[in-house]
Amino acid sequence: MKNHRTMLRSISWLAVALLTIPIVARAEPEQVPGFGEIVDVRVINLEVVVTDRGDRVKGLELDDFQLLVDGEEVPVEYFSEVREGWAVEGNESADAFAMPALEPGEAVGTKYLVFVDDFFAIPSYRDRVLGQLAEQLPLLGADDRMAIVAFDGEEVEMLSSWTRSLAELGAALDQATKRRAYGLQRLSEQRQFDTTERFRGRSFRGTRFSSTAFRGRRSGGLLTLDELERQRAREVALQVEQVADAATSALRAFARPEGRKVMLLLSGGWPSSISSWVAGTFEPVLDDGSLNDWEPFAALAETANRLGYTLYPVDINGIENNGFGSAELGNVAESTLLAEQNSNREQLEEDSLIELAVATGGQALLDGARSTALERVVEDTRSYYWLGFTPDWKEDDANRDVKVEVRRKGINVRTREGFSDLSRESEVTMLVESAQLFDLPLLGDGSLTVSFGEPTGAGFKKVLLPLRLEIPVDSITLLGIGGKAAAELEIRVAATDAHGDRADVSVIPIVLSGTPASSQVAVLETQLKLRRQPHRLLISLYDPTSGNMFSKRVEVTL
Repeated sequence: MKNHRTMLRSISWLAVALLTIPIVARAEPEQVPGFGEIVDVRVINLEVVVTDRGDRVKGLELDDFQLLVDGEEVPVEYFSEVREGWAVEGNESADAFAMPALEPGEAVGTKYLVFVDDFFAIPSYRDRVLGQLAEQLPLLGADDRMAIVAFDGEEVEMLSSWTRSLAELGAALDQATKRRAYGLQRLSEQRQFDTTERFRGRSFRGTRFSSTAFRGRRSGGLLTLDELERQRAREVALQVEQVADAATSALRAFARPEGRKVMLLLSGGWPSSISSWVAGTFEPVLDDGSLNDWEPFAALAETANRLGYTLYPVDINGIENNGFGSAELGNVAESTLLAEQNSNREQLEEDSLIELAVATGGQALLDGARSTALERVVEDTRSYYWLGFTPDWKEDDANRDVKVEVRRKGINVRTREGFSDLSRESEVTMLVESAQLFDLPLLGDGSLTVSFGEPTGAGFKKVLLPLRLEIPVDSITLLGIGGKAAAELEIRVAATDAHGDRADVSVIPIVLSGTPASSQVAVLETQLKLRRQPHRLLISLYDPTSGNMFSKRVEVTL
């Protein structure tokens, strides 16, 4: 997964010592179950919606479907039809499966995870959608559950865990309306940028300005950005990535529920094609290379597909004012150009929501559809076909294309476009990132002993912070190699500074060797390179052989 946080603080590991095992007594650590469990997804479930001229097609059987992975047909191992929230009987071909996905006549509940974007959302628009969402809560079925989280640009807060209680969900949505939203700040940033661009493009003629704003400079046939515009593009890219990371982390935190899972993404406006968005055009724009081929929501779609979530992005803002008649504009040409730019930007924002929906088999609820968002999602998730298969896992972090076809003409099929063949290393790293952002416990939270030495200077506003870890030997898997016991382990450190900025999580492989007793601990001493300011750290140790994880949260002031 690419990361473009060029302004973020960074962590670097300077020296990882070879582990030795001193004789230090230690009690067996207590494991804390929950969020920190590694989700080992072996079977991919596809929710397939089949329509004919807009109407749902019912009664299809297994033989009507063809499943392609990377262009190659693969067998469907599980098959069920869900109709109006109930699993229905199949014919003999469907009954031939030894392990059907659902028992006929079984009620199928849906888990609705609601993600509220407070970072881009304008308060009045957000509150209207939240109020309409609350009014539609009675549409939830008896076996449905909902959870609600919100993100303000720094922290993801859980407003409600999985519940069917309309009172609890209503209270959580009411609490969401009382949270501060920062969409007006985002709007102010853009208006300030547009005003600066207009003044840079104007020429004085008496007391009036005559020329228009950004028309674009071309290089090799492509529009280009100057340094100020590139700076604005990087700023927006960082903001969008923060929201996308937060939504991805929310999915990871709610990965465990069984059954049908959907996520309602209440978006305040997340632009795709950042450089084009800054320029206010649909044309490709040549930047400085930092944003080329950058897909801010790729990880979000991949995670949703991996965990079986269907995304339903909701456009909170609806149709926006495109800028006609603003008193600050110098002439009709400027007014026309600004309206065109804002219209293009709005469509680019909607494009990102459409792409997320299409990639995961959902629908984007744009403009007026936002007022009945939950009603539409409930209706869309009541009837579908459930196909399950076990891929040939390679764990190489590659994306696998998925295509489902129906062997009938004139039939439309909607499902997810693929899944990510994530390595276990990437899975664990994502888990640590999510735990840090969402402030949730990992397995073995608190069971790792962590201490620090005195920091020393390491350049301008940077320090080296000595770190000592005590690792419980009796909870890791030691393998016999050459007459000695050894274990290959991984250490990860997630860091968040006082401004809420997060550094990339590095994977530090280490080897423990020796002949320890079961009551001993291993000691690791190394150093972290940090900015000279307060940090919140999540330090984790992962044993790939046993799957055990140990972690510790600490705060340091430098």
